Amino acid sequence: MIIQSKSHPYSVESFDDLASALDASSLPERSHWLVDQVLLQHHAAAFRGRLPELRTVLIEATEERKSYEAIGPVFLDLLGKGLKRDGNLVVVGGGVVQDIGCFIATVLARGIGWELVPTTLLAQADSCIGSKSSINIGSFKNQIGTFYPPHRVLLCPATLRSLPWDEIRSGVGEIIKFQLLTGESEFRELMRDLASLSGQPQAIAKWIHRSLEIKKGYIEEDEFDRGRRNLLNYGHTFGHAYESATHYGIPHGIAVVLGMLTATYVSIQMSMTDHAHFDDVRTQLLPWCEPYGDLLAKVDLDEVVLAMRRDKKNTVDGVNCILTRGFGKMEKRRVDIDRVVAPSLQAFIKRELH
Repeated sequence: MIIQSKSHPYSVESFDDLASALDASSLPERSHWLVDQVLLQHHAAAFRGRLPELRTVLIEATEERKSYEAIGPVFLDLLGKGLKRDGNLVVVGGGVVQDIGCFIATVLARGIGWELVPTTLLAQADSCIGSKSSINIGSFKNQIGTFYPPHRVLLCPATLRSLPWDEIRSGVGEIIKFQLLTGESEFRELMRDLASLSGQPQAIAKWIHRSLEIKKGYIEEDEFDRGRRNLLNYGHTFGHAYESATHYGIPHGIAVVLGMLTATYVSIQMSMTDHAHFDDVRTQLLPWCEPYGDLLAKVDLDEVVLAMRRDKKNTVDGVNCILTRGFGKMEKRRVDIDRVVAPSLQAFIKRELH
């Protein structure tokens, strides 16, 4: 697959195992490596002999590390190891490491070449294409960022075998979003396939490629997120608030599933859809949220509303939400925080999560 970007076209290539993906990286003599340190432990055999010690930086993949305050030492480490403008940065890990690597590649020497080996389902099925990086600052999530795609994406679904089940579910959350955006038949097919997914995460490779094909259309039409691509934020306005209010106690993709349910519930209040559609989607999606609905039910509603007010997509007088009129019928609407959002959140969390 080739993605057309305003910056440069880039490829998405598939490999049978992690070692093959690592061997395929470009410019081996000028490459520096940014690698998730936990991933290195889980796949030691694949990495053995492939990481030049003097050109490798290991990183802890946490939200705290993905911050403006914490990223400075990573810049200094890479510069100290000799990364230059004509070098190549190979980023190996999930979304957090990807965000850090993309941001560094964008601004270091005003832009250097970089390649991505995404190793989580969330990264493989969604964030590996689309050009975005997002960095946290203080208590504000994803407020600093850039658009700068990798020059290659090296996919290896085999890495999913080492992931905890919640990491798989988190990636499934974004896959569900893509199928809901596309239509009812695609959503029903996915849910049938997911019923037999447990214990066999590698079987989801089909849906990784389907999701990337869907996203490709959005990002090639609207790379800089000014129009149609906004629809890919379905579930995210609420999901990001849930992540923030629980101090990232809810994995991102699971928060997005909860956010899509919330957006559908708010759509009822806005007379855009009916309760029958909400009940249908709720029945299908709640198993992919448990037990995080219990955690959300304990959160102070004021914390959720405050997090929503801070969302970079919002204005001073309202929340920009992607709402729905049914399968494949999403649209962007500005919703009043005090009159609609806050009471809808309270009703959803108290009445609809169980």
